[in-house]
Amino acid sequence: MVNNIYQHFSQDDQDFLDKSMELLQRVEDQYSFETTAFLNPHQVAILKNLSKQYDVQVFSSSDYFPSEFAKVLIAPSYYQLDVEDFDLALLEIVYASKFYKVSHSQIMGTLLHQLGIERWTFGDIIVVDDRAQVFVDRRLEEYFITNVSKIAKVPVRLKKVSLTEQLQNLSATKTRDVLVSSLRLDKLVATVFKLSRSQAVELIMGKQVKQNYRTIDNPSQQIALGELISVRKYGRFKVLTENGFSKNGKHKLTVELLPSK
Repeated sequence: MVNNIYQHFSQDDQDFLDKSMELLQRVEDQYSFETTAFLNPHQVAILKNLSKQYDVQVFSSSDYFPSEFAKVLIAPSYYQLDVEDFDLALLEIVYASKFYKVSHSQIMGTLLHQLGIERWTFGDIIVVDDRAQVFVDRRLEEYFITNVSKIAKVPVRLKKVSLTEQLQNLSATKTRDVLVSSLRLDKLVATVFKLSRSQAVELIMGKQVKQNYRTIDNPSQQIALGELISVRKYGRFKVLTENGFSKNGKHKLTVELLPSK
C-alpha cells in the first residue's frame, strides 16, 4: 500500500507522508486523539487524503477559524470535536499604532529570526489596518508573550485574545487574466509579475520561488491548476482556471493574486 501511495505524490512529500501514516496508525491503534503542529494547505490535503485508509476522523482548525495554515486533529471514529483540542491560541500584537506601523514581513522576521523558532510553531499572521494578530500553538503562547517585546525596533507586547476576536481581512480577492505560451514556472512568474523571462529564471535559480510551500529551482517545472506559487518580494498567486487558447495558440488563464500569510 505504501508504494502505491508514494506514486501519487512528489518525492519532496515522502518524509511528510511517512510521518503522517505513522501518526494515523498510532491514533487508530491507541484510540486517542492527537493534534499536529501548523501545516500548510498542501500538507493538510495530504493528511486528509491519507486518512481515508484508516478508521479515524480528521479535523482542520482552518474549517472553524478561517486561516491558511492550520492545526489538524486526528481522532478515533467515536470522538466528538471540542475546538479546544486544537491547542490553538490567538495573540494580539499591541503597539502605538498612532506613531508606528508594523508589517507582515517584519512580524514574520521577528518570530523566525529573533526568537529562532520553527515556522510550524505559529500559523497565519493577520494584519488589518493598524492591528495585527498571530495564531500560535497554545502550549507555546507564554513563550511568545514573554519573548517578543520589539518588532523592527517598534516596542510591542503580545496579549492573548479570544479566537472569536480574529481579525477579518475583507479585501476583495484579486484575479487577473493572462496569456502564456506554456505552463512552465518561469513563463508564469514572468507574466504574472510583469518581469522579463531572464529575471524570472534568475529568481527561480536563486531559490526565491516556492511551489506549494517548497523551494523550487527548475524554471521548466510545469504548474498545475490550484498550485500556489510564491515569489519572494513579489507576492503569491494561483492558477485558477484554464480558459482555452488565444488565436495565436497561447494559454488563456485566470490567476488569483494572494496576500502574504
